[in-house]
Amino acid sequence: MIILSQRLRLTSYASAAVFSLLAIPKVAAQDRSDPAAAIISELGAGRFRDASAAIDQALTKSPKNVRFWALKGYAQAHLGNQRTALAAYEHALRISPDYLPALEGAAEIEFKTSDERATTTIRKILEIRPGDQTSHAMLASLAFQRGECNEAVSEFAYSRSFIDTQIIALEQYGSCLVKLRRADDAIPVFKRLAETETDKAKARYNLAVVQSLAGHYQDVISTLSPLTVANAHDSEVLDLLAEAYEGIADTPHAVAALREAIVANPDVPKYYVDFANTCLSHGSFQVGIDMLNAGLTRLPGQAELYLVRGILYIQMAQYDRAEADFAHAERINPNVQFGSAAQGLLELQRNNLDEAEEAVKKRLRTKPNDAFLHYLLAETLQKKGATPGTPQFQEAIAAAKKAVALQPTLTLARDVLSRLLLRENRIDEAIDQCRRAYEDDPTDQTALYHYIVALRRRNPDQDVSRLTKKLAQILAQARAKDAAEHKYALVEVKPAERSGSSAKP
Repeated sequence: MIILSQRLRLTSYASAAVFSLLAIPKVAAQDRSDPAAAIISELGAGRFRDASAAIDQALTKSPKNVRFWALKGYAQAHLGNQRTALAAYEHALRISPDYLPALEGAAEIEFKTSDERATTTIRKILEIRPGDQTSHAMLASLAFQRGECNEAVSEFAYSRSFIDTQIIALEQYGSCLVKLRRADDAIPVFKRLAETETDKAKARYNLAVVQSLAGHYQDVISTLSPLTVANAHDSEVLDLLAEAYEGIADTPHAVAALREAIVANPDVPKYYVDFANTCLSHGSFQVGIDMLNAGLTRLPGQAELYLVRGILYIQMAQYDRAEADFAHAERINPNVQFGSAAQGLLELQRNNLDEAEEAVKKRLRTKPNDAFLHYLLAETLQKKGATPGTPQFQEAIAAAKKAVALQPTLTLARDVLSRLLLRENRIDEAIDQCRRAYEDDPTDQTALYHYIVALRRRNPDQDVSRLTKKLAQILAQARAKDAAEHKYALVEVKPAERSGSSAKP
């Protein structure tokens, strides 16, 4: 799954207000008894300079008139003098701290200019007018700009009907819901954006991304269908469509979509990688290698393509070729994901544990903060038979703990750590690691199995029936998935039958 920031086609956000807070009192122009009547009439007609001059004259007679100071702020704001306007509102608030028009005017300017005082001012407004949806929406937008999505989502929820036509606010709301992994909740927001956005293609694509994150793959296909008709060569749409087809086990259509994506845009490495990963899932290793070969003909400097091809070579037991690809990937880009761990992974696959340990330790000397390398070291030492009480066993535990500290979501590291802790009878610590691994990946069979074992070891009478049923479900789903995947094997085309054009793999 591609992360959201790489996929969502969001507009960029400017620090511009989309709401107007100041409500000028409606006073009949003919009400001569009200000294502000003529001023308000001028403001209503858009004659802000004349109004400003009249306000200054009125203030010489009534310097503590809070209403005149608020009107001055309003006039100066419309003349483009934001600092003068804010100063006028602040003067009004020194006279009357709860004067609502001045609070609203100040909040609008502070919001526009991303002034850190805006939040305090808006909260003051909400104390006076608790149900004001505009204020809640502005607080939400400010929280979004600070990266505080929990607060933003809470505030947007209070202003849902108000933001229903505010595209920027809806995008912020939806984006935060996705970042909080609430894709199902985000779907109605992105559906509303699809109805209101002028760029329908962008909006439908974003909706499909969120539907995919929520696992609603059939909906993704329905949402993207109009886009494939309008622009059959949009590679991003085709790539997302392929993911959806694979999600409903329609691998032939997934492969076809990925092929179209590559043909439409053959210089994007990601599409070759996605195709290869599909081949990896279905055991069609040579087909994946063939596609990567075509990609490397066009993109010989892409380390990731060598890395993925090396993994496919491992599956075919072509270890020399895999080793050469891993080395080439690391020469091109030493920071390629898992590139520094590839040699150790290769040796583990070969079961050359001494060489695996040596390879991993060599790379750890230059990459001491590589979580996957620390995991591989722990896995290697464990496979070599390190036993409790030996220095090798303690080294394995230390490596696993380091991997978890560097990358808490690396469930492989938590799995090996929980296994080691169980062997040392450190039950409570093992339970903690199993639980965290299982929470991060509810399909992790190893974590759930160790969790059950650890709980029963701590208390033989503990009821773990719910967890054992879940483990049985996971195993059954895994078997069903494996059977379904291997029903469709990608056709391996012989070299003589392939097209000679590398531009159209």
